Amino acid sequence: MSLLRDLGYTNVGHYPGGLMEWLELNLPTAPSSVRRADPAHQSPDESGRTGPQPAAAHPHVAPRTLRLAARTSFSSRFIDALAERSVGALFWLWLEIVLGCGLAYWLIAWIFPRFALIANGAPIATGLPGLLPALYFSAVTATSIGYGDIVPTGVARVLAVGEGIAGLILFGCVVSKFVSRRQEELIGQIHRIAFEDRLGRVRTNLHLVRREVQATARLCEGQEVAPPEAVARVESAAMIFVGELHAVHDLLYRPQLAPDESVLEAILAGLASVFREFSELLKCVPAQRAEYPPALRSSLATMSRLAREICGDCVPREFTPALRTWMDQIQRIAGQLEQI
Repeated sequence: MSLLRDLGYTNVGHYPGGLMEWLELNLPTAPSSVRRADPAHQSPDESGRTGPQPAAAHPHVAPRTLRLAARTSFSSRFIDALAERSVGALFWLWLEIVLGCGLAYWLIAWIFPRFALIANGAPIATGLPGLLPALYFSAVTATSIGYGDIVPTGVARVLAVGEGIAGLILFGCVVSKFVSRRQEELIGQIHRIAFEDRLGRVRTNLHLVRREVQATARLCEGQEVAPPEAVARVESAAMIFVGELHAVHDLLYRPQLAPDESVLEAILAGLASVFREFSELLKCVPAQRAEYPPALRSSLATMSRLAREICGDCVPREFTPALRTWMDQIQRIAGQLEQI
């Protein structure tokens, strides 16, 4: 749900049964707001105009289905309300339950002495001396300890059962909080390791692409016409380079984790170096771009499009002047690549 809220949705809820259960219960669904229709098969509306007609009304939903959905919705809201509370908030809620139920036991001893708490074979006191035993019994019940020195009777038994259930639910929430916190830490560490490994692969692949481009350029030395092997290697290097360029583009526009500036600067420097080598290499392939192989033309178009979006003023984040300089240099070299 947090992802939907980050995307700007405000009316967000959690349905435990999932989409499949929702559809099986024949609950209402919203159709797509845009629907293509064949103008030849569009029927005029009441005003005589033709156009896409509104979706048909939802079929009647049985009252039993609505009641089931309402119960499910209530339980979902209850679970979400507890899940969104912090451990401290859950502790204060538990403390409020203990105090509230303790006061309730004490008031029951005043109003219904026969159905109050029994301590040592006699009801607890009805005045202020009875408040402390009532609070003690409430705390013991909420922690599910139950020493047995104070026993509820009558109405107090029902209240004690409810308090015990509430205490167990809250303790379960606290335990799940600690477990989920540990899981989030482990997932964060795994994601960080995978992220750093991805950065390392990008740097390594850029280095390999640069070496491949340099080796291909040596095949063209002294040749008026590029040999077929050189063209094939240029095509292969271009496709690999486009993949790494996509990774750098996503790194700048969708940074789930921000890399160190030194790492990012090394990646941008490698990117600019490969662009320079590539622009020199293209001079040995056919002069007219229309004569390029289709895969190479597609790779060059993708390279130009992505590189145009890598500049100091284009990316959504603020970077240091050194990084912005590398980005502008990449955009400038890519512009020269389009003119070759």
